[in-house]
Amino acid sequence: MSQVSTAPTTLDAPAAVPAGAPGWEPDAWLRDFLGAERTAFWQRSRTPYSPTVHVERAADGEPLAAVLTTRRPSTAAVKIVELHHTDAAAARRAIEHVVADSAERGDAAVKWELRGETAPPALAAELGFAPMRAPHPSADGTVGVRGLVRWHRPVPHDEAPYYGQTTLYTCGAVAGLLAATLAGASGFTGDAGDRDLEFAFWRRASNYPACEPVGLAVAMRETVGEGRTVEVHLDTDEPVLLEEYTGFEHDFRAELQQESRRRAAALSVPVVTERIAIDEVVRRIAGGESALLLIDEAPMHGETGPHWVLAHAVVPGEAVVLIQDPWITSERGETWVDTHDLPVAASDLDRMIAWGPSATRGVVFVGR
Repeated sequence: MSQVSTAPTTLDAPAAVPAGAPGWEPDAWLRDFLGAERTAFWQRSRTPYSPTVHVERAADGEPLAAVLTTRRPSTAAVKIVELHHTDAAAARRAIEHVVADSAERGDAAVKWELRGETAPPALAAELGFAPMRAPHPSADGTVGVRGLVRWHRPVPHDEAPYYGQTTLYTCGAVAGLLAATLAGASGFTGDAGDRDLEFAFWRRASNYPACEPVGLAVAMRETVGEGRTVEVHLDTDEPVLLEEYTGFEHDFRAELQQESRRRAAALSVPVVTERIAIDEVVRRIAGGESALLLIDEAPMHGETGPHWVLAHAVVPGEAVVLIQDPWITSERGETWVDTHDLPVAASDLDRMIAWGPSATRGVVFVGR
């Protein structure tokens, strides 16, 4: 955890705690300012999401406001986890510092998380923060939390719905159903049947347990029907996501993928085997299509793993894409505020859409 003073002070900011190091121990003056309960909340492990404390101090060194922020690596947003203050003017200066620091880094947005019944501070609206669309209740981190966002530049777009995956392996199903909603087809509704829908879609698309690109596209065609684009870009003819399997466990999954290709042909779903450039992915999203992206989680989480996200909008005039990430690392302090309308620079997305030893690129486009 790094500790940054935003007002002139003779104190140096300690270095950030490296990922995997013992928990951060705030200075005594900050513990006294926060109180025991808030200190415990701020101390929880949030690596690798760069937890940072920004402090506004009086001329005599007394703390007046403190802001805890986090950010996912390789993304273009910072999140205000909590603001604590004893002086309204200092609180404004602290938030203004977070906003200015974010803009200087080249971010697209600052988000603000509000837990429980906490009302948005009056200064939030004054500084340009607006409410984000509430998520469908699902995974940890989607209930009892509200979110605000301040875009550094206007980003006119239809705000996509959000649903957090409820298992380790249903990311493809959730991303697909969110894309179906944007396409005007059946999707999540926010009621008790959503989890059944998540599982039903996964069963149709699954390669047990992962969803591979062609099988996911077939399930999308069956879900959105005719009249909407469903197109796969997968730069290999070989089965994918089978690196950990051998023998029968490998062969039956490979056979299922062959069947997915036959189904794709029967349903007139194009399967393009030339590697698609990131510029073309961005262009098509900007043109109104949604894109299901098979990514490697390492750039955002520091751990390699295949994962599906939904890309649905582009920041005008910039190579920054907005994604819905179904995965919430709630045990490290993440909520839906982190993963909804998450901006990612195209250069970072280019590194993410590359799975396995061959850096396989899998993209499923869905028309609206």
